[in-house]
Amino acid sequence: MMELESPGSDVELDVLLLMLRTNAELLGDRLAKGSPTGAGENEIDDGAVLPALAAARGLGEVLDDIVADLVRRARAEGQSWAAIGYALQVSRQAAFQRFGRHADVLPQPGDLTLADAPERAVRALRQFLSGEFEGLRAEFNQRMAEVCSVALLKSVRSRLTKQLGRLYDLGPPLVMARPGYTVVDIPILYKKGERKGRIALDPQGQIAGFFLLAANIP
Repeated sequence: MMELESPGSDVELDVLLLMLRTNAELLGDRLAKGSPTGAGENEIDDGAVLPALAAARGLGEVLDDIVADLVRRARAEGQSWAAIGYALQVSRQAAFQRFGRHADVLPQPGDLTLADAPERAVRALRQFLSGEFEGLRAEFNQRMAEVCSVALLKSVRSRLTKQLGRLYDLGPPLVMARPGYTVVDIPILYKKGERKGRIALDPQGQIAGFFLLAANIP
């Protein structure tokens, strides 16, 4: 949801890093919106409690996903379940029971793209830019829906508007094939600058990644 400085070719990792940073920033922002009480303590503003709660939940979900992804990568490097269990401070059996089902399944390269990927991506980006957050979230896959709340989307859109001013138009979409995903880049022209939307679609056409990049990022 926020700008990535250097996205890589691993869509899964990009999504995890993005959601970690964005939820953490939103949570910190909401917790900072406190007001002094008579006892000298800080309490969260009423309008910030629910967004902070949503961001905290999303952050927990992202951290769980990052642990699972790191376990998969450790297995791909040849690490044993005993070593992984030691790193997690659990037994080998506990580590295997929690992660074994998916840890040895690696993403398969793919060279096919969804035929309607440009239309899906443009529609999703327009929903975000126009504030149709519930409609956008309906297009998310399960993980994105769990970690990306309406409050998070609203916060990022508000930040973009403050930084860049009025939205002018979208440029033509560029479609790319990535392992397991179809990725669509869409230029976004604002009054004070440009950004680029990057939407990653899974094989079922659901949104697995939703990025806002600086215009010059490849």
